[in-house]
Formats: sequence, C-alpha cells, structure tokens
Amino acid sequence: MDHRPTRQRRTNRPASVTSEPAGQSESEIAVPEFPTGTLWHYTTPAGLLGILGNVDKKPEDGKPRSGTYKPVLHASAAQFLNDRRELILGLELIKDGLVELGSRKTFDDTPEAKAFLQKVARTIQQVIDQKYPRLIHCSTISFSTGEDSLSQWRAYGQGTGGFAIGFDPTKFLRDRTVERIGGLGFQKVTYVRDTLEGRLLQAFDLFIAQARADIRSGSANEYSLHKAVQRLAFHAASVKHAGFREEDEWRFVEPGFGHQRGEPNDPEFKVGAAGLVPYREVSLPEEAVVGICVGPGPYQYENYLSVQAMLKQYGYSIAAGNVHCSDTPFR
Repeated sequence: MDHRPTRQRRTNRPASVTSEPAGQSESEIAVPEFPTGTLWHYTTPAGLLGILGNVDKKPEDGKPRSGTYKPVLHASAAQFLNDRRELILGLELIKDGLVELGSRKTFDDTPEAKAFLQKVARTIQQVIDQKYPRLIHCSTISFSTGEDSLSQWRAYGQGTGGFAIGFDPTKFLRDRTVERIGGLGFQKVTYVRDTLEGRLLQAFDLFIAQARADIRSGSANEYSLHKAVQRLAFHAASVKHAGFREEDEWRFVEPGFGHQRGEPNDPEFKVGAAGLVPYREVSLPEEAVVGICVGPGPYQYENYLSVQAMLKQYGYSIAAGNVHCSDTPFR
C-alpha cells in the first residue's frame, strides 16, 4: 500500500486562472528567457560515444582524419522518461485546475463548455493512469547549467565514470523566438509544489481562452481535444517538483512524432530504462560542442586522456581545448 501523503489541492487558485482571459494568442505572449551560457548534458561513456561518434562525412581513402563527425542528441518521448513523474506533475496540476474551474462556474456556463472541460480532464487522467492510447507528440532532452554536479553524476553518469558534454545553446536549430513560444525549443524548468505557476499557468490561461473560442465557434471536437492535451504537454514537460531545484535544469522540447509541415516524422527507437523508447534525433553542427567535464571515478585520468584523443580525432576542435576533470571527490 502507498502510504505517501496525498498532494493538497490549492483551493484559492490565482486570479489569472479564474478570471476571464483576455483572448491572448501565443504570438502575444512574451518570449521565454533563453539560456545565456553553456548547458551541460550528463551521460555515460556509451552515451558520449553515441552522441559524438556520428559520421557526417566518411574519410577519403589514404587520408587519415579526412572524415567529419557531428553531434546527434536523442530527444526521448515524454511518456518514456526514466522518471515519468516529470511529465505527470504538470498535467496533474492542469487537470486539478480544470476540475476547479468547472466547479466554480468561471468557464462558459453551457452544457457544451462543461462537457468539453470534462473530456479534457478525463483525457489528461488517461495519460496520468497510463491509459492514453497514443504517443504524446512531445520529446525532451535535459541539460544543466552546472558542469560538475554530484546529483547529476549520480542520476545520469552511472555515479562514476560519466561525462558532462558542454553545448552552446545558440547552435540548436530551432528558432529562438517564433517557434519557442508554443512551449518548444529551450525551456527553463519550472519548479513547483502544488500550484500552477509561471509558464505552466500561462499555458493554462491560453488553453482556456482557446477552448472558449473553439466552443463558441462550434469546433470543440475530438481533434481539438487531443490537440489541446498535446500542446499542454509541451509545457508540462518542463515542470518538476521543487525538491529538484538545485539541478537548475533546462529542457529542449521537440514536437515529437506524426506529420509536421506536411512531412512524415516517424520516431526512431532505442533501449532505455523503461524498455523500448521512441525518440527523435536532434542533429547539431560540430561547433555546438564546446567542452567536456570528465566525471569522478577510479579511472578519471584514463578517461581524460581518452576523451581528449577522441575529440581531436573526430574533429571537435573547440571542445578538445576545453577538457577538464570533475573536482567532486570519488568515494
């Protein structure tokens, strides 16, 4: 039996939830902040090779080091994260807000409006209960602003022997303004306890405004229902419990799978902690990699020498000049 205390619902929701939204469109919302420095992705030795060892151009015969490599990151489907609570927490807060909004009659007081709110809340509950019958079109990659964090070494670097890869966020191809507004691209993680806050609250308000417009125009159908849940997930994917605040995390959020801009966008698959994990490839230029921090462990010196040699051989010239070892003591 689960004896953990239940999360208390907030009874006095902020005014921006219960008040009449001003009909804002996403283009009218302030562009979210963008990371100003290097972001670090913690990984294992196998993960390091998988990210940096992708052949971009094969070497010419008889010409050593004439080939080129490029970094490729895997944006894992949000439903398959190692800790599924990283998606569920934000969706639970949104669902609670919808239920409260309906009970307080601050949404359109019509049978159609009430039915639509109930359907959205039920669909979100399906995701929470792992009964949602399709992939959520949302994939993420995690980064930290810290290059030598003990909690990150433990969580993502196998405790010892891991690496932190430094990335220049300006080299990611997703547009820094227009395309990021919808919850995509780099999003600073919002750390919450039991209330809608920050951009999650903003996303909730936008959803309510759009839902009203859809209902009044008669277009609140099954398609708009699932589209709403998918778009809310973009924001929920960048929410974590306040207990993880020290991680100072950023997420790179990609739109996932299906058809985008008229082109098929089928997932790739890999083996992860949850079994078979769908993911999207995020390809970057060589200069996106700007450094490596070698994690603590009994073979730190050997790893330092090896990664320096690998970076030089693979052509990561910027990163090769910025390889250093973690100061975290090995025990």
